[in-house]
Amino acid sequence: MNNTVEPAIDTGVMILSSPPEDAQVIPDTVRVEGYFNGDTSRDIGYGVFYGRINSDKPHEEGMEVTSETQYVVRFQDNKIKPMPVVIGRHIRLVNEGDLNGDGEDDISVFVQSMHACMYTCSTWSYIAGRWVRITEYWDIPTACDYLSDEDLESRIEMEDGELYYYETDINDKDFPLVKKELTLIR
Repeated sequence: MNNTVEPAIDTGVMILSSPPEDAQVIPDTVRVEGYFNGDTSRDIGYGVFYGRINSDKPHEEGMEVTSETQYVVRFQDNKIKPMPVVIGRHIRLVNEGDLNGDGEDDISVFVQSMHACMYTCSTWSYIAGRWVRITEYWDIPTACDYLSDEDLESRIEMEDGELYYYETDINDKDFPLVKKELTLIR
């Protein structure tokens, strides 16, 4: 009989309206709620720190060794399998509602790049007991500015049965958002 105790899930959530001055105090954990797996109970997912991968790139003596941070989204009560591991400075999660018409909520994962001022985004659906990416990857350049949860939540919308996302036009000095069609992967 195995008596090992599963470590408690860190459920700290960043609830500040703007980032703290010291980036080191931003929690490595984010939370998303919804109905992801077809039952009638509300599911809670946590994006948690998973590990670090040290870079294989050669570095000069005295220089900091670079590493990449890994995150995984896992779910309360283990009723839903964890999402695939992602690599980035940190992640943010948004419940998008039902985008693919299967009756279950879908999750967008926003991964901030380790080396650039941008998020790489993708949307996932829990299908037949596993997470399946239902959109292509797309980027949100941030100009190293903070994006609020509300800004991320408004980046994808369904209109008249068509799915759209808002991309930042980096060629315009005012960085306006441009509406573009987001095709679902079937």
